[in-house]
Amino acid sequence: MSRPLVVVSGRHRPHELLFLAVSLVTGVAYTIGAPPPTSIAALMPAWALHVWSAGLFLSGVLGLIGALTRRGWSLAVEQASMLIGAAALVWYVGAVVPFGWRGLFAGLISLAWAIANLVRAAQIRNDLRGGR
Repeated sequence: MSRPLVVVSGRHRPHELLFLAVSLVTGVAYTIGAPPPTSIAALMPAWALHVWSAGLFLSGVLGLIGALTRRGWSLAVEQASMLIGAAALVWYVGAVVPFGWRGLFAGLISLAWAIANLVRAAQIRNDLRGGR
């Protein structure tokens, strides 16, 4: 009788931690007054800019707390971070789309990052449900 192969990956994924740190730093910078990207400033009112930067900040803080702790609530906090981050990134993609080809790289990177966040949130959801 053969047993199934079980692969266990670690919780510390360097790419995710890097993006969470970038989210935290940029969120703080834009929230306290650093000039935002031209695409965002040109297409969004000030309140929308603050929502976007706060979303980046919150995603980074919650994500790093969730990813770097081992508490009963850690995965749920990390999952919330992924969803908040995806929303902030889609918000940004919406702002660069009108720039067409000039916004292609920034838009695609942000869209891919948002999709990765959603995939990670789904993985966590599956883990929290016991792998069902």
